[in-house]
Amino acid sequence: MQLQAQTTNLPKSREATFVEAYSPSEVTLRAKGIGRTLEEAETDSKKAAVDFVLRGMTDAVLQTAAEKEAFNAKQETFFETANIANYITFFGNQILSRVSLSDGTIRAEKFVRVNKEKLKNDMIALGVATSKETIATVIGNPVIMVLPEVPKGENPMELIESDPDLKKGAEVIESFLTARRYDVKAPEQMSAINDLNQMQLDLKGVEEDLPYKLAMSIGADVYIVFNSDVQKGAYGGRKAVVACRAYETTTARLLGTETGYSPERPSVPDAALIEEAMGGAIDKVLTRIDAYWKADIVRGIQYKLIFKITGKFSDPYAISDAIDDALKELTSERKQITASEKTVDYTVWQKKYDSSSRFFRDFAKALEQNEEFKGERAKLKRINVNRKILLLSVEK
Repeated sequence: MQLQAQTTNLPKSREATFVEAYSPSEVTLRAKGIGRTLEEAETDSKKAAVDFVLRGMTDAVLQTAAEKEAFNAKQETFFETANIANYITFFGNQILSRVSLSDGTIRAEKFVRVNKEKLKNDMIALGVATSKETIATVIGNPVIMVLPEVPKGENPMELIESDPDLKKGAEVIESFLTARRYDVKAPEQMSAINDLNQMQLDLKGVEEDLPYKLAMSIGADVYIVFNSDVQKGAYGGRKAVVACRAYETTTARLLGTETGYSPERPSVPDAALIEEAMGGAIDKVLTRIDAYWKADIVRGIQYKLIFKITGKFSDPYAISDAIDDALKELTSERKQITASEKTVDYTVWQKKYDSSSRFFRDFAKALEQNEEFKGERAKLKRINVNRKILLLSVEK
């Protein structure tokens, strides 16, 4: 059967599977290609690999429907063979599988390594994807903190200092973060927790969650917790299993969770196995963080506001009503988490102010001008204001 002439540059095969995150900028895949000759099939496997990294992976470069639609208008030119070669950093010599198809073509599978970071940068240059700089202009760069997962009440900083495997896991994650130009904050002293003030202890579920409290205390937008385990393999070697989870600090919302595995290897230090396993897990989690950050660009900068009501008022709920009215004036979106006689807790988004201090200043003015607030002769006091949290008290 004679094959018709090629009329498109797009990959014929769309089959590829993830193997590993080879480095902070590269991923290795098994990709299949289809062609009339082995050479054509190999070329198609490269295109299939790039297409998979662009829009097939769970942590693909193109994350939103708008980005994928914008790419569709440019994909024919993009998938020219000469252009695709710019993103291939390794192409295996070994043919993993080869099958002759009923139409006379060949389907061949090979290892292909793709420069994912270059793909991201070129998608931004093409106007397809949104750059970190554009997002930062609107809502700032995400500040990220990394800590090991610990049981409630245990000190993560003490654990990371005493366990070399956990320390290595944190170093690998921080290496990925800095390579991709995130703002990384590593808390150096547990005393930073004290800055949160006792009022946070009034909130249910917070009193023992030290990673959350640390993230809040330094103003991190996202905190990543991880665990690792090195096990005996089935063939006499050893292998590592790691898990990473990223949380939005102000709401404790889970943004992404991934597990990574190292190959089984004999006579390899545990730290090296953990580094191999961590690469695959953290690469996917960071893509989830990017997607969250892009989604928040339409909502604005996010803060957590906690009010402790210490004064004795004739109508304590008039205070919470006044707070809600003032926030309504200044925020693009607000969500009340709790409201009682003693505590009011909000998560808010705003687009007008570039810092929490400026936002607090105008919020304080709006609240003090509120008739209900003035009628109760209430006073607002700032206890602690950082990048993500405003701890405030309302007194008589």
